[in-house]
Amino acid sequence: MAIDQLKEYYEDSSPRFWDPRQGLVGRDVHVYPLLHGLSGTLLEYGCGSGSLLLELAKEERFSKCIGVDISEKALAMVGQAWRDVRGADPSKLALIAPKDDQVPHIPDKSVDVLVSLATIEHVINPYVVLDELHRIASDKAVLICCVPNYAYIKHVVHLLFGVQPRTGTDDPVEKWREVGWDGMHIHTFTKSSFSVLLTDCGWKPEKWNGWGERFSSFGLGVLRKRFPGFWSGVITAVCSKAPNSSATAGRNRPANLTATLKKPAASATHVRS
Repeated sequence: MAIDQLKEYYEDSSPRFWDPRQGLVGRDVHVYPLLHGLSGTLLEYGCGSGSLLLELAKEERFSKCIGVDISEKALAMVGQAWRDVRGADPSKLALIAPKDDQVPHIPDKSVDVLVSLATIEHVINPYVVLDELHRIASDKAVLICCVPNYAYIKHVVHLLFGVQPRTGTDDPVEKWREVGWDGMHIHTFTKSSFSVLLTDCGWKPEKWNGWGERFSSFGLGVLRKRFPGFWSGVITAVCSKAPNSSATAGRNRPANLTATLKKPAASATHVRS
């Protein structure tokens, strides 16, 4: 799948996003406490509806907030919602679409807080994105990144019975032609594989967390936070930038990989995913 195909999919599906003026919803509520004590320039990669981004942009502790998303229609909706906020400073919020999953116009070491929620599983090459976030991160930057957990106990049980886990949509497999294969999740992760990916890209996981809304009142909420690798459908890593990692981040990624994936060979056979 080429980046242009992904962009077309997310432009077409942009109406699915909720109104960011509603405030924090869903995973935003889980992630917000993890941002306690952080300040400076913030970037959200894959900002989607913009609900978390706009709430953070309202706070004085963040001097600049940058939203990155492949869907320009989604970015336009976020921009309109920010303009509707009474007293909002237009210069505080920047909204940009990535180029080949990168943000080349953002300077090195210029961002203090980086957030990417339920996005890495959608991109063509996770190494490209996490390497790029590493490049623009300041030396003391914090990355908060979450992905679906394929080792979640519910998914493990489904696999034991030969049932396809659903990590990106509640629709049955029979509907995936319309909604995209598993909600257009291209990659799967476990806590251990996600840790390897982050480390390879120069990030040091300092804290792991999990969340979910179902059965939390029965104690599952506590288990999700303490043992997210097994009990949570989503795993969240709070990372610092590893010392002396600038020379090693990206060492395993061919420089032309994204460009190669962007334009597939004319003879290639494409399966709708």
